[in-house]
Amino acid sequence: MRLADVGPDGGIHLDPAEQTRAAGITSPAARRDFLAGRIALRAFVAGILGVGPGELTAHYSCPDCGTGPELDHGRPGYRMHGAPVGLSLSLSRSGGWVLLAAGSTGVSGVMVGGAVGIDLEHSSGVMFPGFDDVALTSAERQHLLALPPVKVMPWRAAAWARKEALLKARGTGLRIEPSSVEAFAEPADGTVVVDLDTVALGLPAGFAAALAIVEMA
Repeated sequence: MRLADVGPDGGIHLDPAEQTRAAGITSPAARRDFLAGRIALRAFVAGILGVGPGELTAHYSCPDCGTGPELDHGRPGYRMHGAPVGLSLSLSRSGGWVLLAAGSTGVSGVMVGGAVGIDLEHSSGVMFPGFDDVALTSAERQHLLALPPVKVMPWRAAAWARKEALLKARGTGLRIEPSSVEAFAEPADGTVVVDLDTVALGLPAGFAAALAIVEMA
């Protein structure tokens, strides 16, 4: 979904913590994108549940800060009438676009399906000097040397999208060094990571996207 296509009217349903965070973003463009992403996620969840977006209360969780309506960051989540809505959620914004994902959980918040992580990355975001050292394993850096120049940036974007999706699904985020995570290795813990078809998703050229699902007992 294009962030520019998200109507601002949905902002009336955002919670105080979300509004406060938006108010602290000094760049008008970055503030608009943040608000559009939160509005889109709330509408997405409301559509799945068949309820109005105003019936949902944001309830984010962070390994460092805990869980609650006062959080403005971390793994997204919602409550309705005081109870968890039973969905594992993930959001990713890049280059004016947003991707959303949802997985099923138990009504108590215990995972019975899987935790999801989604990531969207434009090739322009992996062009900065030092990216390879920060983001790639030694084996991945060696692999890049064998690629033709035209494939280097798309491969970097795809690798980064897979790593980010996996770390989101596992709930660690970038607390784990991405250079220690093999992007294309077959996970051995019941985890599935798949590349998404960006053309089928309606995204313009230059994007890579990935979805990760971590099975939970």
